[in-house]
Amino acid sequence: MTVPAAPADDFWTVDERALAEFTRRLEEPPGSLVWAELRREAERIALSPGFDRLITLDANTIKELPHQIEVARRVLRQMGGRAILADEVGLGKTIEAGIVLKELLVRGLARRVLILTPASLVMQWQGELESKFFERFATPTDPDEWQHAVKAIASYDRARSARHAKQILRHRWDLVIIDEAHKVKNHRTAAYRFLQQIDRNYLLLLTATPLQNDLRELYNLVTLLRPGQLGTWQEFQQLHLTPGDAKSPKDPEALKELTAQVMVRTRRSSVALALELPPRIPAHPEIDLTSKEAALYRDTASFLRDLYREGFVEQSDDAVAGNKKRRGRRTGKGILQLELVRLSQRLCSSAAALADSLEGLGEAELVTPAYRRRARKLAATARSVKSHAKLNALEDIIRGVADKVIVFSEHLPTLDLIARRVRKLGRTAIVYSGKLSMAERAKRLAEFKAEPKAVFIATRAGTEGLNLQFCNVLVNYELPWNPMVVEQRIGRIHRIGQTREAHIINFAARGTIEAHVLRLLDQKIRLFELVVGELDVILGDFGGAESLEERLADAWLSAESDDAFEARVETIGDEIASSREAGLQQEQLNSEVAAEDNAGQLEREFRRLTIPDRVRLGYGTNHLQFAHGVDAKRHRIGLHVGEILEALENSTVEDGGFDAQHGETVCVTGVTAGGRGVRLTVQATSLPMTLVDISADIDLALPARRPSRAPKRKAS
Repeated sequence: MTVPAAPADDFWTVDERALAEFTRRLEEPPGSLVWAELRREAERIALSPGFDRLITLDANTIKELPHQIEVARRVLRQMGGRAILADEVGLGKTIEAGIVLKELLVRGLARRVLILTPASLVMQWQGELESKFFERFATPTDPDEWQHAVKAIASYDRARSARHAKQILRHRWDLVIIDEAHKVKNHRTAAYRFLQQIDRNYLLLLTATPLQNDLRELYNLVTLLRPGQLGTWQEFQQLHLTPGDAKSPKDPEALKELTAQVMVRTRRSSVALALELPPRIPAHPEIDLTSKEAALYRDTASFLRDLYREGFVEQSDDAVAGNKKRRGRRTGKGILQLELVRLSQRLCSSAAALADSLEGLGEAELVTPAYRRRARKLAATARSVKSHAKLNALEDIIRGVADKVIVFSEHLPTLDLIARRVRKLGRTAIVYSGKLSMAERAKRLAEFKAEPKAVFIATRAGTEGLNLQFCNVLVNYELPWNPMVVEQRIGRIHRIGQTREAHIINFAARGTIEAHVLRLLDQKIRLFELVVGELDVILGDFGGAESLEERLADAWLSAESDDAFEARVETIGDEIASSREAGLQQEQLNSEVAAEDNAGQLEREFRRLTIPDRVRLGYGTNHLQFAHGVDAKRHRIGLHVGEILEALENSTVEDGGFDAQHGETVCVTGVTAGGRGVRLTVQATSLPMTLVDISADIDLALPARRPSRAPKRKAS
């Protein structure tokens, strides 16, 4: 079981040790002002049992979006801590679950927490909860470890295995979170039956697609959450299923009324503009390989295809079995084929990177002697290449940018080549790769942020959770065949907080496999036009981004010629286009069975809503725009989005006068649960509305608010 070590100055974990220490300090004679303020805040929270105020929004390292705060409030205030979080892909379901988790922990409503997720996401969940919410979770690997695990994360498969399931089911869990819940929606599976048996108070199901194939899937998830909410399956069929169409409800509005009590779904179209992301500006400079590089590319491409077809040594059955035992399912030939894919990708990176791989291939036992000789000869040719077309193109770009630049490459020899050229230009080169220690990574990030004209040269390690929005120029020195990796790279600069256009420069030499990859990304997937989350939707039916990488590798290595490869790429492109349409239809289908989000409700009910309700529903959506400088002022006066939403629920309205740019305005004045006065000046007579000005800490007298009820501890 892995549990991150607790630092000596651990202020955030709420457990018996922390509560005992807190109580001891409170009983001591008056001490510092800090403790006096902390005690006052603790007493205020104790006297506010409901969820009028989310009390942990400052106890994390994230910038919550308004829709995420609103979802968390609805789950806690209206749904009793049991809900399906069904936001469209990329809108932050994990963050919403984290806010709910933190609120329940700090209020003492949850102590034992279990998170179940696909195996590939276990470590990601563990890392994000610690780095973003200061919550450390164990990941038990031995069944005996469950008796000590109070907060734990496990994969579905591990959790439902006989020995682990026995230990998990012995306990009552205060909160259970199930990620990618659509993977366990089939009521006939062992996974679904296992989830039904878990004893819990609160339950969160996270999925962007509660409905994929038929309405039985949605019924199963809602029933797992709240048995009886939709009646028996026979009753549900009779009331809601259209004969001959398993996906379309007979009466969508009636079904929405029921799902609204247990499911929250934010549409990307409602909040895309409110994310305030500037546009992506892609550029694909034309690059022609030098004559030596072009010859090396042709010869190596021919060599790799020949090797893929006939250059492996045939192994005996005993040798294959031995390889499988040592390395898992993949045989020695399978591992070598993976190396061929990597070598094919290095072919478009640099001659230096290619030479390293060819030299390794020249010593491989499973390659025939003739092909080993060809590999060594090609490696020597690659070492002789001294002029690099991509490097010259990069130099032109760096000379033309007086600001910071990020350059991504997957290959260390290429990074070294780039770093030498950058230094030759008199710029600071900061190389960032996975082999660096965490301390050294932090040091280099700080250096990049501080140095005005630095060039950050990174491998895939640079795509892992880094916030680099202080830079707005990114160069993909070579294009990964997995579009998700490209999207992760872009996400380092094209993220919340970026105020400038994000320039994405993609290198792909004419006549190479990279040119085909770029065409797929740009024209078929339209990667450089997408908004957050759309890539998963587009490639869902195709099989995902990793499937595309595998298909491209097989198509290129097995093609008899470049023309044959081009034909196969066209087929792949057509399949992606079909997948795009299927994904968008799937997203629309799920939105049709979910209640309206705030933006939808605001559009439909605008005229009969009060002005505070208009602003509250519109905040964080495309329907409420900010006048220039307003959000900067909010940050300057230390006003949290959650406080604004609180104040709008307990407010008065008065005339705000005429604004030359925005027309007639009103002043909405409210008070937060913490007693802070907030005033918003808004144009709220038509959509889109405009927040013209904002101020806080004003004197006012308003009616006392009615606290909301805390969710009951006993699950229905």
